[in-house]
Amino acid sequence: MPLSAYVELMKLRIDALLLLVAAAGYVATSGARIDDVRFSLLLTAGFLAAAGASATNHYLDRDLDAVMRRTRARPLPQRRIEPPAHALEFGLGLAALGIAIAGFGINLLTAAMIGLGFAVYIGVYTLGLKRAHPSNIVVGGFAGSCPALAGSAAAANAISLPALLIALLVFLWTPGHFWALAYRSREDYRRAQLPMLPAISDDRTAIWAIAGSTGLVGVAAIAFALTPAFQGLYLVVAVVSGVVLLGINRRFLAHPSPETAWVGYKFSGVYLALLLLAMMADAILRIPV
Repeated sequence: MPLSAYVELMKLRIDALLLLVAAAGYVATSGARIDDVRFSLLLTAGFLAAAGASATNHYLDRDLDAVMRRTRARPLPQRRIEPPAHALEFGLGLAALGIAIAGFGINLLTAAMIGLGFAVYIGVYTLGLKRAHPSNIVVGGFAGSCPALAGSAAAANAISLPALLIALLVFLWTPGHFWALAYRSREDYRRAQLPMLPAISDDRTAIWAIAGSTGLVGVAAIAFALTPAFQGLYLVVAVVSGVVLLGINRRFLAHPSPETAWVGYKFSGVYLALLLLAMMADAILRIPV
């Protein structure tokens, strides 16, 4: 069984973004007072749990992945891992190890937040809503917020205001980001009979849902600078990147197509990363308005 197939199960690019969310939650809470050991343990535990959740998701969605063009080359549809239960064992093992490292190496609150993220992603999203209701990515998107809460818990054994705002940012960002992908791949989602909003609604509803969700994120991100959590440096990045985001969003609204949806999808990931990096830099440098 090739190692590369197991690496593919882990979805490393998604893991990297979730680790950035966790790091932002930690640094926005701790400021410049970063405990190298705790921070390293947080990233290790977060990576293992995120990779485990991805591998578990691969196993549970293997029938859907075989139907969709975008996912049919994944390891399980291609039978590069046999039997498929090995993927499930791999995923659950990684997740359990990550939660254990957080619980024994950091504190129980960090472990609980990491475990909550796994439970929401697998239990609520993958098993509960993904195949059943168009609210799937809206509710399930909370899983991506949990790393920010875990980061705060690792820094202070408590949930800070900055971490709550980061969690809210990720929660608001998730629907528009994934709806843009679903808009581009509507036929794939319809073939798999998945009730992702752009695949089951009329074109106008899908376009306004994506544009409205994206616009809300841009406005909310700037509004965060009105709180004590984030200050001048963050505000500059939020405004500049928000103008670009809203410009791309306006273009999609004026000329909706798979191509403009794809541009929005790609930039929204960059946009979130920029905001998270700005939040960390702001917490360390504290440049006032």
